[in-house]
Amino acid sequence: MAKTNIESYWRCFRGISFVFLIFYSTYFGTIFLLTPILPLFFIAPVYTKSVTDKIIWAWKLYCVSIYEVIFQTKVSIYGRVPSNEASNLMIMNHRTRFDWLYLFSYQVRHASTRRYTISLKNGLKYLPGIGWAMQIAGFIFLDRKWEDDQRTISKCLGVYKHIDYRPQILLFPEGTDLTANTKKRSDAHAEKNNLPKYNYVLHPRTTGFTHIVQSMKKDEILDCVTDITIAYPKTIPQNEMDIIKGNFPSEIHFLIDWFPNKEIPTHKDDLDNWCKEKWSQKEAVLKEFYEKKSFDGTGQEALRSNESLIGALFMYSWVAWSTWHVFVTYVLWSYPLAWVYVALCTVFYFCVSKYTQGFNILIAKAMNIQ
Repeated sequence: MAKTNIESYWRCFRGISFVFLIFYSTYFGTIFLLTPILPLFFIAPVYTKSVTDKIIWAWKLYCVSIYEVIFQTKVSIYGRVPSNEASNLMIMNHRTRFDWLYLFSYQVRHASTRRYTISLKNGLKYLPGIGWAMQIAGFIFLDRKWEDDQRTISKCLGVYKHIDYRPQILLFPEGTDLTANTKKRSDAHAEKNNLPKYNYVLHPRTTGFTHIVQSMKKDEILDCVTDITIAYPKTIPQNEMDIIKGNFPSEIHFLIDWFPNKEIPTHKDDLDNWCKEKWSQKEAVLKEFYEKKSFDGTGQEALRSNESLIGALFMYSWVAWSTWHVFVTYVLWSYPLAWVYVALCTVFYFCVSKYTQGFNILIAKAMNIQ
């Protein structure tokens, strides 16, 4: 019993440490590293986007290195992957609230962590530090009001086209993560529309998917659609409290497939059916996965990655951000005026988030993108 308690306390300590390190790095990283160069977005957006991407890329490395190193999370990737330079829309099942975070493990190995962009709930843009950085990174915040979301998507994609940017966008067509309550709603939708009930995924909402594909095709920034299935054979952290308690997954498995632009339908109804078919396939694949705890039975090979390079990148991120933490702590301790700057920046981001829909939308308006 004593050993169990010690292990529980140790996990909780690591979970709290993870939350603290992520908050400290994003909050003060946004304020001291990103904020001073924001005015350049209105003068030289291509150059400024490149600089902010590199800063945020270093943070993404730090983030994934923390949970892979501290929590010893093992990553297994199966299937076939597109070029890491491809501009693509990634669609993935939404098992937990933190699937977007764990996808970093795939991106750092086989895609572009720097150009990794996420479509996520609108309220997250208000989060101190990380929400502000997501705005600057050009993440797409959706509010589940289609008229508003359609305009938001068009503006964000318009910025990418305007600056000739090749994003890798993650979209959850299910709209929310899989829980007992969301499954009930999905089952009700299935009964109403004479569809099969799913146990491992939710029925996808295809409106956003079809609009993004059609818009990316129109703007000529879609090389392919990447279909990603994520699964957790053991621990499944469902919400924020699981993270605080240190209940990180011991294993994360990915099954990857991709389809070039020319193979992706153009018409809305065809796209709708294409997406629904992929989710039907996911249900079958995940049913087999949770019986065998592996994607080995899919006929897809396990992909190898350069773990020595990954380890070197993790070490770089640890050294860089640990040095940054020490520097910021010294500045805040030694110069009380720095707290005035922090307070002003905090008010600035709150106002930008509330009154301009976010810095990413502010940039779109400055570029006259409708």
